[in-house]
Amino acid sequence: MNQEQKTIRVMGTGFVKTAPDTTKLTFEVDSLHDTYEKAYAEAAVGNKNLRETLEKLNIPKDSLKTTNFSITKETEWNRKEDKFVFVGFKLRQKLAIELPLDSIITSKVMSALGKAWPELEVNIAFIKKDTHDVKLQILETAVKDAREKAEVIAATLGHKLGGIISADYSKRSIDINYHEERLAVCDCEMPESQSIDYTPDDIEAGDTIETVWYLE
Repeated sequence: MNQEQKTIRVMGTGFVKTAPDTTKLTFEVDSLHDTYEKAYAEAAVGNKNLRETLEKLNIPKDSLKTTNFSITKETEWNRKEDKFVFVGFKLRQKLAIELPLDSIITSKVMSALGKAWPELEVNIAFIKKDTHDVKLQILETAVKDAREKAEVIAATLGHKLGGIISADYSKRSIDINYHEERLAVCDCEMPESQSIDYTPDDIEAGDTIETVWYLE
């Protein structure tokens, strides 16, 4: 490369919208118990009830995945005694299940699991199951954006855009999901006529690529 060869560095941005095809429910429990045995018992009974409930709905019980589980000894600062004091054993568990994008199925699962374990809270998110093509679209639009910007910059500077020197695309993971909403599960029977009627918005996702170009 000629030491006097002029170059420009340009960042390209890719952005796409795509329709979600999967509902993801994430269930969480956060409870305090006076003994470890009681905390463990709640987890054991709750998990058993959840999986039995799914089987009754003809949903494979192993489709419910545990993403986090812990029972920890909790303390808090007591100003009167000027020390940390034991307050109980904290059970924390997070489970997730992916369902078709169907409001009736989603409502049935939320209602049934709420009856099986009333202490649960749920996050609902809408995701794209297979994101391979979406990620390629993002990359393609990012490269086109970089070239268009480079051409404008070159012309404004009184040059023609030459060949590309490098393209740096180091990001390996693009989050493609819809925002989550936290709900309280209902431990009651929900008729189909009262199912959650939703139309998820398109998922928005983007990424960048850094390019370096010659100027002629």
